[in-house]
Amino acid sequence: MLKKYELLLVLPGTLDEKEAGKQVQEIKDLVSSSGQDVELNNLGKVRLAYPIKQIRYGYYYTLVFNAEPEAVGVISGKLKLRSDVLRSMITIFNTNATTPKKIVYSTNEVGVTTMIEKEESAVAEPKSSPVVKEISEEKKVDLKDIDEKLNAILDNENIIPGV
Repeated sequence: MLKKYELLLVLPGTLDEKEAGKQVQEIKDLVSSSGQDVELNNLGKVRLAYPIKQIRYGYYYTLVFNAEPEAVGVISGKLKLRSDVLRSMITIFNTNATTPKKIVYSTNEVGVTTMIEKEESAVAEPKSSPVVKEISEEKKVDLKDIDEKLNAILDNENIIPGV
């Protein structure tokens, strides 16, 4: 039974972009020989959290593919034999982690703004929804007013220290 997998791949940053592209194309061909529907995503050149083989930068790629569970072991073994790969990791593809999410802000009548994450469908349709409140409608506050309110709060005898 075919399962969907994701291969995270880190190539040395000492390569130029053409060499890295050539190496990742060879790896894509290797994955295509054992898997199906291979999709390559270039995540760019990023500074590594810690040096690997005294290399501080790496090219990150992800390959999403369908394969039999036995074929994943073969792909992993072939990747370990390649000296040009700094790190590689194959995981079962998690569709929940990759669904796009939209952040929606709503303001209630008291003026408290809350943030809500909503999942979007793959094809987002334009919605005609009214704007809850423009954030640009802010009041300017004078520092003297802030000082007076702060002093009133600090002078309040109802405050219990240490709580």
